[in-house]
Amino acid sequence: MKIASGRILDRLPAEEACLGAFFSSYTFDPAFFEDHVLRSVLRLTSDPVEQAERYHHEARRALQETPVVAVVDAGERRPGRRLPFDLLEVSSTVFHPKAVLLLYREHARLMVGSGNLTFSGYGGNTELFLHTDLAYDDPAGAALLTSFDEHLGRVQDLVRRRGTQLDLLREELLRRLPVERSSPAASRLRLLDSTTRPIVEQLVDLLPADATIHSLGLLAPFYERDDARELDTRSVFGALAARATDGAVLDVGVSWDNPSVQATEACELEEGLGQVWTWVRTDSGTRVLEHLVPTSLGPRTLHYTDAAGQGRRCPLQDAHAAIEARTLWLQPAPVAFAPRNAIAAAAERFGKVRRWLHPATRFLDGRPVHRPLHAKLLVVGFRAGRTEGTLLLLGSPNMSRRALLMRAGGGQGNVELALAFRLDQLLELRDLVPELVHAPASAFELREREFPEVGPNYALAIDEASHDPRSETLRVTWSPLAAALPAWRLTYDGRELARSLEHPIEPVSLDGFVLQPATAEVVLHVDGREYPVPILVTDLVALPAAPAAPALGLEELLLLLARRIGSERAVQLAKRRAPGAGEGDDPSSFFGEGFGPTDVFRAWWAVAEGLSDPTLSVPGFRLRLEGSLGVGAAWSCMMAAAEDEGSLSVEEVWFYGAELLRTLGEVELAPADDREAKRSLLEAFRVGVRADLASLGLEVNGRPWVDRVLSFYVDPGP
Repeated sequence: MKIASGRILDRLPAEEACLGAFFSSYTFDPAFFEDHVLRSVLRLTSDPVEQAERYHHEARRALQETPVVAVVDAGERRPGRRLPFDLLEVSSTVFHPKAVLLLYREHARLMVGSGNLTFSGYGGNTELFLHTDLAYDDPAGAALLTSFDEHLGRVQDLVRRRGTQLDLLREELLRRLPVERSSPAASRLRLLDSTTRPIVEQLVDLLPADATIHSLGLLAPFYERDDARELDTRSVFGALAARATDGAVLDVGVSWDNPSVQATEACELEEGLGQVWTWVRTDSGTRVLEHLVPTSLGPRTLHYTDAAGQGRRCPLQDAHAAIEARTLWLQPAPVAFAPRNAIAAAAERFGKVRRWLHPATRFLDGRPVHRPLHAKLLVVGFRAGRTEGTLLLLGSPNMSRRALLMRAGGGQGNVELALAFRLDQLLELRDLVPELVHAPASAFELREREFPEVGPNYALAIDEASHDPRSETLRVTWSPLAAALPAWRLTYDGRELARSLEHPIEPVSLDGFVLQPATAEVVLHVDGREYPVPILVTDLVALPAAPAAPALGLEELLLLLARRIGSERAVQLAKRRAPGAGEGDDPSSFFGEGFGPTDVFRAWWAVAEGLSDPTLSVPGFRLRLEGSLGVGAAWSCMMAAAEDEGSLSVEEVWFYGAELLRTLGEVELAPADDREAKRSLLEAFRVGVRADLASLGLEVNGRPWVDRVLSFYVDPGP
């Protein structure tokens, strides 16, 4: 069995509209996420570089229709967020999961693995993900999705601020899952979450009761700290050794960060016995690197072990000729990171300990490619009676105590997420990762990684930055950590909002605030450094169509709703209508001397047809009713015209409103999991229109035609 390779971005989208997207990550690069991940998942067509403004408008509209939430570690988030997806932070503990959940009409796509939401995590490193599509009506798929939803609930309890989109996404998921929930045991894949119990405990529970471990393989870029020589249950090796037989094999895979893909300087074979060498050969015109360890020299024969650890031999003269041709060379002393003392202690407990190097640089399609190891894999080969099998675990946990042996929370264990499953055959680590290179202990020295000291994260002094687009306000509140702030100032898009030489006490509020395309973050400036904080939007549906454009008038909205123009054109017309915009197209040119009932009816009919679309998401449904480009905006313009005694009389507005109420009452919603949610939104909107009609106070007053109109449009209510 070999793990398949591919681009993560290619595995994300399905050939249909996404109804909701969840992402979790440790480190997070918003520029990569917005320009690549969201572009792929939301199927955006504009170019984020060549068409920056159009891309932002398209992405904002897509986010209004599709709940998108990313949960990340508060200390590892990079600046640069521009789009108003919910970016939620965890600061109470190390938040380390890497998962993706994408919701579609008939199935959900789940990915759990090791890659962060960065360029390196989605393409630059060697990462490992498990990718699967889960049908809602399949018991096994529903069981795994139920487990993941429970994980989301626990994550929701950890975030500093909940936002709005995670609730919407979970509602979308739960609408599609069966009411009768399946047991997690119904799924072949098991979700292991450190917020419930230590992951190793959950993994061991998946072994048959009478199983004994015959082989154990670990692959990771980070291992536990080498602070103890004893192999006990506080050690990852020790915790798993408790179920191992006396002759069990332990395979430890580590990152080989400095392999050379070309000869550096000549070296005699006698000087490099027991060291790693590389022989470059040509296979079907493609250069291939073969790593080997010379063990002894005979009169005419070179004895060596190959990359798989198997003993081989070749003519000595061929080796000398290759050295002379610089196609065989001694590698620089490999740089590898793992707990040397813990592995030495494991050698006393396991029957055999094998060390494996994962080369960060190797040839791919004839070209040298540098991809450092960031994948995590745990392979447990076991026997139970007469049967044998392999238990695999992959996901976010490194091979450390905080990742595998501790429950998350309380400043102890990390929040980790993994998937585990069993195979009915006995496999070892290199069966799954054939690029590993076997090397004896003499070939390299294991070291511990050193991490730089991290200063205070003053971004945590801000409790929340919240934008209400309906009231056009921004409100920044402070956490108790703000008491430790020295002199500070707060800015948005280069504009100073507040500053003080003392720590802040009162919230910072700003009226007339508009979320600009350039940034969706406020920035706290302290000691010459910048600490960006994401702005959470209270209601994405209420965001304006274009931040810098005036609100659309009734004429533009009727044209847009009737599908006579697109949203981009409607915004252009609104800009040209604004005072001081100069000459240009006038919306009235589309209507001649002015719009009439037929133009309004066209708009209402097109709205009803759009609402009947079964592929429309629930937020998208609401957006067409209540959004800045929706039918509610057009109706509000009509009500304002009636109240201001403008171009429309009370009778006209009442007539158009009654026709809107009647048209929406005839909308046919297709049978679907989200039908009741849509019906509830539609009826709530109709209740509002009905109340507006009552407020107009249309009376007969000796006009028989009014009585006939009232009789025709009588509405019994929902």
